[in-house]
Amino acid sequence: MGKKIILYIIGLLILAKGYTQSSPPNLPQFDDKTIHFGIVLGYNSLYSDMVSKHNLPYNDTIMGFKSKSSNGFQLGVSSDLKLLSFAHLRFVPMITFTDRVFSYDIQQGNDFHTTERSLEVIYLEAPLELKIQSKRWHNFRPYLITGVKYVYDLGSIKRKKLSEDEYMMKLENYETFYTVGCGFDFYLEYFKFGVELKSSFGLDDILDHKFNNAYTNCVDKIKSQVFYVNLTFE
Repeated sequence: MGKKIILYIIGLLILAKGYTQSSPPNLPQFDDKTIHFGIVLGYNSLYSDMVSKHNLPYNDTIMGFKSKSSNGFQLGVSSDLKLLSFAHLRFVPMITFTDRVFSYDIQQGNDFHTTERSLEVIYLEAPLELKIQSKRWHNFRPYLITGVKYVYDLGSIKRKKLSEDEYMMKLENYETFYTVGCGFDFYLEYFKFGVELKSSFGLDDILDHKFNNAYTNCVDKIKSQVFYVNLTFE
């Protein structure tokens, strides 16, 4: 699914670039603004990087484990502050909806089966990003993104209502990420349209080590990785 989206976006970029080179410049004064705002809509893919404990055998019933990528969507608003002609500071608060999926291979006697658990994730994100952009080519402008963000998982409020028997593991509510990516701005007749591809890498171990059971005793740490495809309208 993610590969198809990327190929589709690349095709749009190729067509759009041809259009922007042959058409007259739109919104010629747009980049003169010091501050401007916009709307962000997009697709995401969340993966939880699970690291096993070294030199520690798994519980007799746990033969292996992994995390599966899960797709979701996000929406937010962007505020852009012009620092220099090529450098902008952006604050892009978003709410992100997705799931975190864990899978364990379990053997009990001669019975072997896989147990899978999906945890709802609702990220309330507060990212601060530096946008480094090239010169404008007619109605087209590529850029790079780097930044950090602080995230609170609203899904943790719902999980607090579960009993301990319903938990596979407990996770921390807060995370910090660093983000890198790239984007392409297209100056249309009435607004600026952008496509962003970026990845966020968690800096924190989100596993709650106070909660011990067979599923967590074999895990050393868990960190989040999120890939985003965002569409921006400014």
